[in-house]
Amino acid sequence: MTRIWRYVLAADSGMAPCAQGGVLTLTCCKPMIRRQAANGDYVIGFLPKRLGPGRVAYVGQVADRLPLGEYHRQHPDRRDAIYRAMPGPRGEEVLEPLRDDYHLDEVSRRRDRGGLYSLRFAPYWYWGGGGVLAPEEIADLAHYYVGQSARGSTAERVDSLKAWLAGMGRQGTLGVPRNELKTAGASVRRVRARGC
Repeated sequence: MTRIWRYVLAADSGMAPCAQGGVLTLTCCKPMIRRQAANGDYVIGFLPKRLGPGRVAYVGQVADRLPLGEYHRQHPDRRDAIYRAMPGPRGEEVLEPLRDDYHLDEVSRRRDRGGLYSLRFAPYWYWGGGGVLAPEEIADLAHYYVGQSARGSTAERVDSLKAWLAGMGRQGTLGVPRNELKTAGASVRRVRARGC
């Protein structure tokens, strides 16, 4: 059965999710979703309640999953390709972090790598910023605390979500992130894993 995964998008810096070059991916943070979501599942990122209850930053349907090392091999220039596969001491593949400004300690990185996959969404709607107000039957799925959930995913809810999205018009990247993540050479806003 198709599931609807949802969580609160506490920080939206353009890394998780990453809307870049007409493609939306979730490669960092939300390890449970990245590990367990299957092709065809939906993911909804709700804005924090303080920014307006029932507001959605993005919705995407999982089109495919790539192991993190393979994601970096295929897409090394994407900003969320932050783990490179290297040979380990016993011949196993080890994921080496490529950024020291995202997930600052090894405990956070280990949890993040535990997501195993990068998810690519198609179709997707990324509104970013202030998001869009969802109808009541979607808004009541909101998950406003740390973590993620797919509980309560029913065929009726999936149908309601599909109907809402069908009426949203244009798909793709329709807005910009609400938080800036500065990169190399600039002052870096450090991202704590707890908000992921």
